[in-house]
Amino acid sequence: MARAPTQKTVKMLFAASGNACAFPGCATPLFDGASGVLLGELCHIEAASPGGPRYGPTQTEEHRNSRDNLIILCPNHHSVIDQDPQTYTAESLTRMKAAHESKVVSFAAPSTIAIPAHQSPDLARQVAVESVDFAIVVALPQELEALRRYFPELSKVQIGDGVVRTYYRAEISAPGRTVYRVVATLLNSMGNLEAAHATADLIHIWSPRFVLVNGIAGGLRPSDQEFGDVVVSDSIVYYELGKVRDSGVERRNRQFPADRRLLKGMLDFTSSRWRKRLPIRPDNLSACGSIPRIHIGPIASGEKVIAATQEVDRLLQTQPDLIAVEMESAGVASAAFSALKQVGFLTVRAICDFANASKDDRWHAYAASSAASCLREFLESGPIAPSDGQWPNGTPVPTKPVVAHDIRRRKLLFDRLRSAVNMDGFRDFCFLIGVDIDELPGDRKSARVRELILLFDRRGELDVLEALMIEFIEDEDQGVADPMVCRTNRV
Repeated sequence: MARAPTQKTVKMLFAASGNACAFPGCATPLFDGASGVLLGELCHIEAASPGGPRYGPTQTEEHRNSRDNLIILCPNHHSVIDQDPQTYTAESLTRMKAAHESKVVSFAAPSTIAIPAHQSPDLARQVAVESVDFAIVVALPQELEALRRYFPELSKVQIGDGVVRTYYRAEISAPGRTVYRVVATLLNSMGNLEAAHATADLIHIWSPRFVLVNGIAGGLRPSDQEFGDVVVSDSIVYYELGKVRDSGVERRNRQFPADRRLLKGMLDFTSSRWRKRLPIRPDNLSACGSIPRIHIGPIASGEKVIAATQEVDRLLQTQPDLIAVEMESAGVASAAFSALKQVGFLTVRAICDFANASKDDRWHAYAASSAASCLREFLESGPIAPSDGQWPNGTPVPTKPVVAHDIRRRKLLFDRLRSAVNMDGFRDFCFLIGVDIDELPGDRKSARVRELILLFDRRGELDVLEALMIEFIEDEDQGVADPMVCRTNRV
């Protein structure tokens, strides 16, 4: 089976491109240094899968994702060549690529603009034989109901051995030849901890390029927002971290930035058709061309359902530009940022209340519909290049069996770390193994212990964590004077 091109291959292609689309006469930059947005799309000269444009049945597996069979184009010309393979044959594209790279060498030398390290893996995954474009996470059954209404293609898939998770998958069409592979899941319960667990499993099983959170949220600006308005994260602010002083709690917010490509796509998103698909509002008014509106800004995420104006005021004091509050995006973002291959992240929710004493469920269904309809229209706008290839393994989903040994190991680690060391000891342990304890979500030791275990589990290094934990506890019991002795370069 052909694998995705290596990061070395991607970087060599990018360097040879001169940071410009290879289509003759096109000057579109592949990477916008000012905004940090990657615009270029990696394209096969001969398609990797049967039925694709210019598929060559005699090509070898090594050739499919080799440098010789790849060309970088802007989104417009990627669509042009794939819609007209009779004109843009494999031979003509090979000549186009060679002419462009020769021009770059002759007139400008290879590009001195390097593709950002965190974006080269995604560029490579655009042409992976097996890939999923978007994974959507919702927290409430009502949110899933709305999502399935606006994504009717979604079909249920259950996987797992012992612990079963339910997913919904679909192929979503966008203009031209764009088809996205989409997976969705409903959390077992509300909150960032469950969101982190579920997202880590989702990423391990499906390996999506982007994770999206969809559903409802509490608005923080009633003078500027309406029920059903969509709120999009330019960052997620986890506000639970802090230091307790005699004078009160000093908040130490942690921020997770949204994916810049998706954020740029949302900033450029102008379609109003999603509004026309909405049901009648609870106040019996219909949506129009400009209502609901879309607001983009930081979204607060914590562990509490907020229904108090005083708490809203405290949040705005720490970060005045917050636009909404919810309970899952920090966990989803934490899992996305901790994945072995970093996953892009964005939250698209809609306002169902204003986190005050008048909070109720009246607008939940309408807000969930608004968020789902907007997300559907956004994906149909084609914000990123789709992946080539097939669903993983050509089957409903590759399974990740949950075996009793894994459960016992997690339980051992959790119980022993929680009981054997106090918070100061746990802080020391995290320091010694190179983990910033403030980067672990949760306001209690037990929550942070779980997050540490999840982090090592995602790395496939539970055995490493177990060995380090045992040695650390033994040293603590024996009163080792210098805990740094023999502990360097562990992880």
